[in-house]
Amino acid sequence: MDVCIIAPVSLIARAFVLSAPLVAIVVFIASIAANEPRSIALNGIMGCTAVVLTAAYIIQFKTESSIKKASSPHQLEFTHKKLYETLQNIMRPSPINISLLHSSGLILLFTLVIRLEATDQFGGYPANLDFGVKGYGDGDNIAFGVNFASFGHCVQGAIASFLSYPAVTGAIARVCGSQSTESDDRREKSSFLFKIPSVYVLLLCQLISACMTVYPSYSLIKRATRDLEEFSRTSHLNNTAEWVLGYILGVGVGWLMTILVQKRFLRLAGLAGSEDDNDNGELSQVLAVLSISESALEVNIDYGFGKSSEYKAVASSTVYSVISILSTALILLVNITSLMTGLLIGLTWNFAEVAVKDKIDLDITSVFVGVWFGVTAVFTWFASKKWPFRF
Repeated sequence: MDVCIIAPVSLIARAFVLSAPLVAIVVFIASIAANEPRSIALNGIMGCTAVVLTAAYIIQFKTESSIKKASSPHQLEFTHKKLYETLQNIMRPSPINISLLHSSGLILLFTLVIRLEATDQFGGYPANLDFGVKGYGDGDNIAFGVNFASFGHCVQGAIASFLSYPAVTGAIARVCGSQSTESDDRREKSSFLFKIPSVYVLLLCQLISACMTVYPSYSLIKRATRDLEEFSRTSHLNNTAEWVLGYILGVGVGWLMTILVQKRFLRLAGLAGSEDDNDNGELSQVLAVLSISESALEVNIDYGFGKSSEYKAVASSTVYSVISILSTALILLVNITSLMTGLLIGLTWNFAEVAVKDKIDLDITSVFVGVWFGVTAVFTWFASKKWPFRF
């Protein structure tokens, strides 16, 4: 029974991940080919996302192909495959980020796409990120106007998702960290990876990522208090769309950096086509950086690269607790915001139609609630498992 339940969820999660580059490419082409006004920002962001995700998948595919062909150096128990799986596990986003932050980004995306495509109800042009006329005819509801605010919303979304990747935060923490006591020529070539990470930089990155999720919640509260009955036509839609597109770009760049950091570690370990194959010294250095040893491979010990929770033993317990609680609360808030955005759009769907203005459209409201429940459930399951996708 468990297998019957897990298999479909795993397939759904795999489909989400493996289809990402294809979806970005299709959206980019569809937007370019649309016979209507087109958003330069949408084309640019989806084009960049398609490029970085495609590059990430090509590099990952070549890396995994090399690992399958490689043999274990010096017959060590720590094989190429085990090292790669270890890198994948320690560089996956935290369960909180997967189940709340990344699910929220996808929920908001689905919600806004559904609303954007309802042109018969609201007007507008999807390819131009035009949601139609605002409530009471207060102007066009178009994302990415020529103003600094649109850029700011996009940047916030990009930072929120980009800093959710341990490969990113781990690299930043090592650039800002202290130099290891050991030093040689090879360490100098990749000194930032061999530095001791600053746990407070990790905590700061965690807090910044969480703080960058605040805008959608702020926008929701602002519009719900001022224009509740016309919520489905408010500027919350175009403002949140700007944040979501930034989030998508951050996901793509963060994923690419994760693949590149993993590949760099594999090369330093004498794997994945490095000229330093069979270098036991390099492998030992990589294992030391990851805080694991060849003999401790099968033991459940703490090790990692870029999550603050992996280094909490060396941080102030008070600072760690405060930042962790605050970060979790902010990320939980954006998940609630993703639910309330869909719910309020559904409840005010008929605002412009006088004949049915007071009639709630339960069908569309149920769709939005179903999207939130389904995506959150899949990502929560996903957060509790290892990466279910492999080439």
